[in-house]
Amino acid sequence: MSDFAKIKGVLFDLNGIITDSWLYHSKSWREIATSLGITWSDQLEEAIKGRDRIDSLNVILQSGGQLANFSETEKEALADKKNAIYQTMLDKMNPNDILPGIREFLNELRKNHYKMIIASASANAPKEIQKLQLQSYFPLIVDITKLKHNKPAPDVFLKAAEMLGLSNDECIGIDDGVVGVESINAAHMVSIGVGDPKVLHKADINFTSTKALTLEKIHQAWPM
Repeated sequence: MSDFAKIKGVLFDLNGIITDSWLYHSKSWREIATSLGITWSDQLEEAIKGRDRIDSLNVILQSGGQLANFSETEKEALADKKNAIYQTMLDKMNPNDILPGIREFLNELRKNHYKMIIASASANAPKEIQKLQLQSYFPLIVDITKLKHNKPAPDVFLKAAEMLGLSNDECIGIDDGVVGVESINAAHMVSIGVGDPKVLHKADINFTSTKALTLEKIHQAWPM
């Protein structure tokens, strides 16, 4: 396990950690599911959290027993339709949508010279960071479209560490989704799960809210 003193970089998921844009994603996917006659549920929402568009769509279709009913081209069209709905919602995003405690945490990390990067499954991450006016904190964002595998594979967090010029044991990953925590763990980094600890039980450290994200509390909870 990494020594806390060795940590030099913090790798952030976006939706559910920096902002609650997951609400927009959820509403968009729910609209698609409803149009297909697929019942939405909390379990389905949790199952797609942190996945890219096509992976999310496949999970939704499979839950409704419709996975074999659509060609890859038709799936792309559905994913594009979802993204169009999401983009309309995203236009309303502004700095007031930054989650509680996050700006303070980013300032604390900057003051203590930690490197920061966005490691999100969302292809919209650059636009969201711009809307939130957080570009100065996150000049680096992993381009998920250039990676072969999305979460829960470790690729996005491994790429994030590489972009920061750091080794795995010099990084912490923060995510609010099951597949995101699995991705961090697969990258052999210390994982911080923000949300229900019963759901994110595989995380090395658990916090129920972004308000708890401080260097002191992370240090106190550091796995031995």
